[in-house]
Amino acid sequence: MPCQILIVSDNQDLIARCQEIEGLEFAYVGAVEDALATLALPGPYSVVLVDAELPDIDVGRFFKQVAETSSAVPILTVDEQSVSETLNTANGLSIFRLLPQPCDPDLLETVFFDATRQFKLINRERKLRKKVQQLSSTDPLTGCCTRTVLQERLPVELRRSIRYNHYLSIIFCDVDQLGAINETRGHRVGDRILTGVAQSALEIFRKDVDWITRWGEDEFLIVLPETPVRGAGIVAERLRQAVDKLTIESEGTSARATISVGVTGYAPEAPDWNNTIESLLLVAGNCLKQAQSSGGNRVLVCP
Repeated sequence: MPCQILIVSDNQDLIARCQEIEGLEFAYVGAVEDALATLALPGPYSVVLVDAELPDIDVGRFFKQVAETSSAVPILTVDEQSVSETLNTANGLSIFRLLPQPCDPDLLETVFFDATRQFKLINRERKLRKKVQQLSSTDPLTGCCTRTVLQERLPVELRRSIRYNHYLSIIFCDVDQLGAINETRGHRVGDRILTGVAQSALEIFRKDVDWITRWGEDEFLIVLPETPVRGAGIVAERLRQAVDKLTIESEGTSARATISVGVTGYAPEAPDWNNTIESLLLVAGNCLKQAQSSGGNRVLVCP
């Protein structure tokens, strides 16, 4: 698909020169409002070329608005006599190229193709950064959030709950005897059990509301915004039952596992209880240990 370039200009000579260039697609608008609306549409433009003198808006303000909705590479055109005085403005706006007008057709074509290549490089780098960020925030085995994500997000959730008098619950669960399973059945089976637990949790909890973190080797911590502890305990019991029914098949053998679960949370009617991350995690952890010491495969709620 040819690269798309938006020309924001009423310079008919410039428009005519653009129309002679092959291998690129051009759109032309004269009004600033039309340009901003066009750039906000899906199907991004690779390049936007703009006159330095725009009606009704400063060019710097225009490019700031463009940057909010588009990643198009900016090019600025200016009268040949005004190039030197416009250079500082162009540098301050991170303009890819400042083009004097009238412009040599070969130079215009070269600048456009250079700008489209720049656009592709920038977007490739953004995709790589996004992929790296996703990898660093997602546990590669289970697909859950990493502990780092929880350490960033949980304080925000708790502050929001305290400020707006909302409930917040956390579920701390541990796969019972996973170490023994790894030793007797192998780590491949153990890994499949972990992915099975994670998948069960993802199916039970609310998508885009609750979030699940792999806390340790065999531990998960689930955060449930807007959920009282009693309700979180009911959901945790559903998870325990789902895991209890799991059968992991691997290399001709089968394995089963259970989980122990501790549940606690913040309640607006008791604002002095569990109102710090430390207290939430401590109570949930102690609750989990009690569930394990009672034989495992059970849910214990500690309001």
